[in-house]
Amino acid sequence: MRVFIVYIFAAGLLAQQQGPRGVLRGELVELRAAAKSSGDFDFLASAGVIYRCAFDAHTYLERDSQRIGAAAIRAGDKLEIIADHKYAPGSCYARTIRVADNRPVVVNPGYRINLRPHRTTVEQMFPRGNLTFAGVVLRMNPELLVLRTRQDGEKHVLLRQDTRYMDSGLPSDLPRLAVNTRVFIRAGRNLENDLEAFQVIWGEIPGPKTQ
Repeated sequence: MRVFIVYIFAAGLLAQQQGPRGVLRGELVELRAAAKSSGDFDFLASAGVIYRCAFDAHTYLERDSQRIGAAAIRAGDKLEIIADHKYAPGSCYARTIRVADNRPVVVNPGYRINLRPHRTTVEQMFPRGNLTFAGVVLRMNPELLVLRTRQDGEKHVLLRQDTRYMDSGLPSDLPRLAVNTRVFIRAGRNLENDLEAFQVIWGEIPGPKTQ
């Protein structure tokens, strides 16, 4: 019984850790609304840490590209949060909260991928894939690609949970990508100014027809 009480106490302390600045991703654990449009919430980050962030009437909440209220978010929802420190030094404040779109990718005739025709508020503030470049894969792991590029030499590119992969025009995945493969990458920069890949393409990459 004593061990169980200690465990609950430790979990409570863990839940009160304030989230850092930047783009945070995780699963909602609990949301507490102190008023109609303000309160705080706990979410489980991918590193296994539970963070707490506050929100208020100025926080933009979104699901499926539509603005929503806090009551529309449920425990277990996958969240992408732009976090800042507003009310006190070190305290986490959510400027935007986007409920991740878990719908499967739809493959249309002609092998064109439907990648959401409109841009979300998060994407407008931090453009997705506004950088493109090519290179040869030197090494990689599930979180990082290291490329050799012609202009910039060695380039490090972070891989996101929602990075999309295409091999010769067809949907693929990271394990099918081999070292020394030439790839084309659509990427953007996060709040830490690191490159993040939104799409990695290799194989027979269609290009403009020469006359």
